[in-house]
Amino acid sequence: MSLGRQQGQAFLPIVGLFAIAGLLALVLVFVRLDPIAGIDPVTVFLLVTYPPLFGGLVYFYLQHQKASASLKEEYFYKWFLQSFAKVCLSETDLQTIREELISTILRLVRPALVMLYELNVETNRLQMIQQGGIKNLPDTAARDYMFSEGIPGWVMQNQNTVILPDISKETYLQTDPWTRALGLRSYAAVPVIVRGNSVGIIGMYALEPNFFQDANLLIAQLAAQLYGLSLASQERQ
Repeated sequence: MSLGRQQGQAFLPIVGLFAIAGLLALVLVFVRLDPIAGIDPVTVFLLVTYPPLFGGLVYFYLQHQKASASLKEEYFYKWFLQSFAKVCLSETDLQTIREELISTILRLVRPALVMLYELNVETNRLQMIQQGGIKNLPDTAARDYMFSEGIPGWVMQNQNTVILPDISKETYLQTDPWTRALGLRSYAAVPVIVRGNSVGIIGMYALEPNFFQDANLLIAQLAAQLYGLSLASQERQ
């Protein structure tokens, strides 16, 4: 919001010029100068100054509406993240926390599909334990992954976020065939880390290419960190 304030301050001189132009117009109307060569100078002045004055007022009104919408959206994000944080701190039922995690990502990031995988230490495989968004997924969507298998395994092993801007154009990376059959276009995944160790990932799909950017992916990363903290708290208990 500081950038918006700086932009507003940069336009203050322009607003001042418009105000001075309006005052000059009022003075000319009051003085009523005689027409020169049949041309009313007041009319000419008004025709020149009032269109940009009116346009400037409309512009600043739209900027104000845009700033108000941004503030509401920012409050919306903060409220949901704080609500999820409270669930992670107070809730003891792990299934409830998982459901709240999926719901938070669907509301704030707005992907078409969210899939939560966690590591089974006995089999050393990633298992899908919670999903939200698209219903009636094919059975192949619930497959497990080895610790370093495919893109989910790579995210798990390297503890790094991955973004695929367009699945349909990925010819060298291993992507599941069912994702293309459902028309999913972009993919992103963030790791879930507890005490420096990877314990799972959150995978997200969207129907639009280039859907995942730094802004919405940051929300998923924050949610993954909160979920990791809740898992660590469960282990201590």
